[in-house]
Amino acid sequence: MDKKTVISGRKPVLEYLQSMLPGTGALLHMAENAHGKIIDTIKKEAGKKSVPVQKTGRQWFDSHFSGATHQGVALEIQKDRQPGITEESLLDSVCKANGVLVVCDQVTDPHNVGAIIRSVEALGGSGVILQKANAPAITGTVIKSSAGATAHLPLLHVTNIARFLEEAKQRGLWIIGTAGDGETPLKSLQQYLPAIIVIGSEGEGMRRLTREKCDVITAIPLKGHVRSLNASVAAAIIVYEMLR
Repeated sequence: MDKKTVISGRKPVLEYLQSMLPGTGALLHMAENAHGKIIDTIKKEAGKKSVPVQKTGRQWFDSHFSGATHQGVALEIQKDRQPGITEESLLDSVCKANGVLVVCDQVTDPHNVGAIIRSVEALGGSGVILQKANAPAITGTVIKSSAGATAHLPLLHVTNIARFLEEAKQRGLWIIGTAGDGETPLKSLQQYLPAIIVIGSEGEGMRRLTREKCDVITAIPLKGHVRSLNASVAAAIIVYEMLR
């Protein structure tokens, strides 16, 4: 298939099969010795969506997933599964839903990005925004780290995060930054909806220009000896607090 993405892992593959429409050109690879209840469920779902199942040897899996845990299942899908999403349409949908978007400002680790996507989708967020430069594409690693949440959540890469935030403000969204010196309490964030939550990189945090676009800056109060949280954990806590 042209422009394909290969997804591995039983949970992500099942999530994608459940979300797709029949006849989308997918192909399911399954190891000859794969078995179990979830394997039966995957096969059944593939049948519902008219996705052919190909028995595939270990050599193919080893060549595609060197060092990765594939669990004997992989799904080839067309790369662009969200062709209708634009900045304008996504911002409009968030405003209508009085919801929350998460912007990743220089979060470069694909496992972190996948975990953020997983948390945002599970907690009822409206989407995740990444920058086209200095951010991972939605690869198999991101998809697997998200446990298949990429199949359900709007995702968008934008050229300029500061410009995107300015456009969001013009449409009536609040911009909430996150930093260790933030002064706006978590418990007060529900008054700032619809909103964008900006998560900076674990090393440097938000960039200066990004921070200047924020209406408020919040911090998660920490009580232990460790004075920082993983970016995906921080995103989950703040999204939960806003949407609970």
